[in-house]
Order: sequence, then structure tokens, then C-alpha cells
Amino acid sequence: MRDVLASRIAAARRVLAVGAAVALLAGACSTGEPGPEPTSSSSPGDASPPPATGDLPRTALAGFAAFDGVALADPDAPAYPGPATPTSLDGVLVVDPLADDVALPGVGRALESRGFVVLPAGYPLVHFVYDENAYGSVPNYVTTDAAYHVWHLAFDKVLRQLEQETLLPALEELVTGLLDAAGAQAEMMAGTPLADDAAAVEQYFQVAAAELGLPGALGPLAEAEVALIGAASGDPATSPLLGSPVDYSLFTPRGHYTRNEDLERYFLGMTALGQLAFCLPETLGCPDGVRPARLGLLASRLVVADPALAALWRQVYEPTAFLVGLADDYTPFEWAAAATSVSPTWLEDPSVLADGDVARAVDALVATRAVEINPALATVRIMGTRFVLDAFVLDQLIFPNVGTGQDPRTLPSGLDVAAVLGSGLARDVLDDSGALDYANYESQRAWLTAAVAARPAADWGATVYDAWLYALQPVLAGHGAAFPDYLRGAAWAAKDLQTGLASYAELKHDTILYAKQALAEGGGDVPQERRHWVEPEPVAFERLAAVADLTRRGLADRDVLSGSNAALLDEVSRYCAFLARVARAELAGEDVSEADNQKLLDTGIQLERLVFLASDFPADGSSPEGDQDAALVADIATGGPGEYLEIGTARFDRLLVVVPADGGTFQVAVGAVNAYRELVSDERLTDESWRALLDSGDAPARPAWQDVLFAE
Repeated sequence: MRDVLASRIAAARRVLAVGAAVALLAGACSTGEPGPEPTSSSSPGDASPPPATGDLPRTALAGFAAFDGVALADPDAPAYPGPATPTSLDGVLVVDPLADDVALPGVGRALESRGFVVLPAGYPLVHFVYDENAYGSVPNYVTTDAAYHVWHLAFDKVLRQLEQETLLPALEELVTGLLDAAGAQAEMMAGTPLADDAAAVEQYFQVAAAELGLPGALGPLAEAEVALIGAASGDPATSPLLGSPVDYSLFTPRGHYTRNEDLERYFLGMTALGQLAFCLPETLGCPDGVRPARLGLLASRLVVADPALAALWRQVYEPTAFLVGLADDYTPFEWAAAATSVSPTWLEDPSVLADGDVARAVDALVATRAVEINPALATVRIMGTRFVLDAFVLDQLIFPNVGTGQDPRTLPSGLDVAAVLGSGLARDVLDDSGALDYANYESQRAWLTAAVAARPAADWGATVYDAWLYALQPVLAGHGAAFPDYLRGAAWAAKDLQTGLASYAELKHDTILYAKQALAEGGGDVPQERRHWVEPEPVAFERLAAVADLTRRGLADRDVLSGSNAALLDEVSRYCAFLARVARAELAGEDVSEADNQKLLDTGIQLERLVFLASDFPADGSSPEGDQDAALVADIATGGPGEYLEIGTARFDRLLVVVPADGGTFQVAVGAVNAYRELVSDERLTDESWRALLDSGDAPARPAWQDVLFAE
């Protein structure tokens, strides 16, 4: 492959060549950039590994909202001025409700040897841990796990309300308009060589309308397509409409889309417009000839040529591009611009495009930028899945980029993402598991890690999705002398890795529709003098406050944020900023004020309020299952038919930590930690099926690297 810089220069020249066509379409699309900046000149069918150097692709729409980064802790910061953690529990305050816990085999020994221990508990909601503390006058330890979790709840609430109140109506109107326009196009093409193709495009939009639950007749191809979607099988199947392979298991509603009928309809409609993709010649599985690409042109023409439909497309695409990222595959506007560069009049009369013109338009299209994830399967999609950084990382760490045909690495691990984000423990676990045995793995991971570490804050703030990943870095990056000693040990690194991966599972769960995959109550009376603690990780809390602010500004500027969700995001931001301020005071050895200590005492109340505000409690007081149980799951990669990498959370455990109390003494405080799992499944799991696995006892065991967290 060409050098990255040379590729960009060449791409820039090609963009100039189609500038006139892009200008013709500018009035129909104001997305700024329709896709990531190219980093290679590979053709869609090129399966060669990229060079082990270079910049990361850009991921988002420019100028949606400003973002101020928060630097990681300075490795040369002054040493922590607080006392060393005692190596004996003699003189350490253990309140009566904790006495039985500390007396359990190995618990006291763990507290003495490493300063903390995790006790399996399985609380379905995070605030239950802190409510129990309040009832028993147990000192609180407010964890990053709790903060990451309430951010997930807030984000998921904002997203699903946006989907139900704004995006679903716009999508229904868009698909209705496209279906009408497709019918008119079919009439216009009757009697021409494009008659069958135009009829197929009309049936394509019939499928999208049917999945949205809109009334209307189905043609025979559309009926067959809808039947395959309903079966949602993981076995390979050829699309009756498109003639190319489709993974129909991706039509399984999961994530928060199982909560109600409207969310499920939205999921299926968007998936139809995203997964029923128009393949490009010479890509894997694409039929010979240019017919699928021409179908994509006829479908794209309907979006681009009508300003009202183009505006509706933007109304759905742009907020989701800000929240998650830009489409990785080619958009209707990119495909239309490429065709216009070949035949300026095709929008008025698509029949002027001969097969050779379509082929030249494909060449012009793929020259503008690379599809970054699964480039050998590059397509045009009406509402494509999005480029997300972690999927790019995972894709770069599996075959064909890693391994050989005789020994391919077909499935990655969530640990790969953690390692690239800075976790030394994740790297060690992967290396010990044999990842280094795969050809190119070490060099691929090294360049990805370096590129991520060098990524500027502005790029991290380009999407809410990336800003969330950015907020995970502090707990994965390790701790120097500026932190208390128990945070500097190998055992706490495992706690941090679990924390980061659990939040990552929540991110993947919340955005499962959009992100592209790599393929292969108040408590009792507590004495005011009890000292409460915050996990001394201020940058993590500050970055969470920043991502909440970014979300509020970006959506408010586009007038797609309700007042209640704006208030929720403000409250999450303020709460995280408060935790950050206390954490910085702790690291500086400063006393916590009585007012702040009182607020920490009320952690259970604070978290319960945020959980409630982020819930879908209806007026009758009932509660959806998703609001009663925090356990969730998401599939993040496909190794082959019926082989899906799933990551999930398995409810909350209790963390006992030895921390300073007032007067130079120590005490045992308690906080909540999330539980991470990873498994390969033969079906795409829903939250409901995952919770059933947990309740049945058939869920996978905790990974071995977590063993150090528990009593021996």
C-alpha cells in the first residue's frame, strides 16, 4: 500500500476532479464530510494488511460541538502526600455491619496485603450497594464504576428518547417519501433497460416500510426479503433483492430496542436501510457485473434529487453521526457525486448510465476515500453503519490484517481495545494467551497504541462515542506516585480493567444499531463524623463531565434535546465534576469539607435519583425490565456464521477498601464495582436472554485475570 501522506495527496487531487459534481449536490447535503478521511488507496477488494504506521481515520462531522480535553495525570506529579495503607487491620475501623464480611476466609488477608477486596454480590442496580451502606452506617467509597454507569444510563435515555420522539417520525416520513418516489421512478423507467432495476429499488423501500410497520403491499422479492429478515438466521443467505450475501442475524433487535414496539420498529427500519447494502464490483460476495451498484444509484438518486427527502435524511443522519460517527461505507450523496462526475445529467435521466459509466463511477467513488472497516466488503448504504474507532482497532487485529490463511485470528477480544487504550494488564493477558503467535499482531497493536496515544483532544471530542472512549483512558493508563499505594498495585489494575471494560460493554450496548462491527430509596442515620471517600481518579470524572457537556451542547444546538434530557445531562455533569473535585482534594492530602462529606454520605440517594431520571418509568409506576436490572450484553464482532463475540456486564459487586479516616486512622469503606464478562455465542444475545443466562447459572465464568480481585 501507498504511504499515508502520498495517499492523502492523491485523494485530494481526485476530490478536486469531482468538485463540480460535489458542488451540485451541496445543497442537498450539509454534512461537511460524508465519510472518514482516507488513510489508504486500497480498492474495496484489497485484503492486504495496512502499513503498521500512520494516522487514525477521522471519525466524525466537523463543527457539531466544541470539546475541551482533560489531560491524563502527569507522571511527574508530586508524590501522594497521604499516609501509606496499613498492612494490618489492627486499629482499622471496621463497622459492625462489615464484621462478618471481613471475617470471611481470605478477606482480611486481602485487605492487609493489597488494601482492597471484591465480594461477589450481584446487585441489579448500582445504588443498592450505597443504600445498604446508608442503612448500616458503612462509609461510602464512590467508585468510577458508579460514575461510568450513571453516564451510560443518561446517554441511553437521551438516545432512545431522541429516537422515539424525533428520529422515528423523520424516518417514517423519509421512507414513505422514498417509497413514493421509487414508484414514480419505476413508472419513468418502464419500457427501458432499467425497468427491472427500478422495480427492484421500489421493492427495496417496500421492505424498509414493512420493517417500520408502515402499511403497503409487497412485491415478490420484498416478500422473500421480509421473510428472511423475520427468520434473522445466522446462516449465510443471499438477498433476493440484491443478489449479495446478507447477515440476517443483524436484524435481531437487541440493546435497548427490545424495550417497546416503537424502538423495535425503528431498529428494524434503520437496519433495513443499513444492512441491505449495495455491493460494489469486485468486492467479496458481490455478483459479477455492475447491477448492485446501479441499484444503489437508483436508490441514492431518490434521496439526493429531492431536497425535502435529502433534508429528512440529514435529520436522521446528522444527530446520530454526532453521537456515534460517520458512515463507514459510502453514503447516497457520495455515490451520487461520483456518478455525476462521470455523467452530469444522470440525475435527470439515469438510463444514460451505461455499464461502463457505472464502472467508471465506482472507480471515482472508491478513489475519494477508503472504507476502513472490512474494506473487502465495501458497499453503498442508504443509512450506513458508522465508523467507530474501537471497531477499526478490532478489525486491524484480526485476519487478514493479523494471522495467515493457515492460522487466521478470526475473533478479537475486548482486551484488544483496552490494550490499545493503554492497559498494560490487558496487553499482558493477551500476550500470555497466545495473541503474539499470530503474524503481524504485535506490530499492528503497537502502531494502533501509538496512534491512539497521540490522538488530539479535538478528535476525541468529534463524537460522543469517541469522547466516551476518551473517558475510559484514565482507568486503563496505570498510576504513578501521585496516587495512593493501593492504586499502584497489580491487583488494582485488574479492578480498573474490569471497570473500563464494563463501561465499554455499556457503550457497545447503547450504540449497537449504529456502530459497525469488525467481521471475522433514602437511608438510615449515619454519624456525621464518618469519613466518606471518592475513588481518587479525578481525570476519569472530569472526562465524564466533559462528555456529558459535549452531548448537551451538540444536541441542543441542533434543537433535538428535550428539556428533561438537558437537565439530566447537566445533573450528570455536575455530579461528575463534584466527584472530580473531591478526588483532586484527596490526592492533594486535603481535608474534605463537612458539606462535601454529607453529599458523599448521600451517594445512594444521588445515584438513585440519576437512575430514576434515566429510566422509562411510565405514569402507572410500572418499570421496564431494563430499568430494574443493569446487566446487559452486546455483540461486537463476527467470526463467522453463528460465531459472535459478546461482551456484557453481570450486575454489581461490593468493593471493600482500606482508606484513611479522620485523626490519622484508617477504616474500611464500601463501593460498587461492575462485573465484566466475555464469551463467544452461537446467537446474538439480547439483554433478556443474557439475564436469563445469569439467573440460570449458565453464564460464563469470570475471566481468570479477575481472580486477583477476590479473596483467595
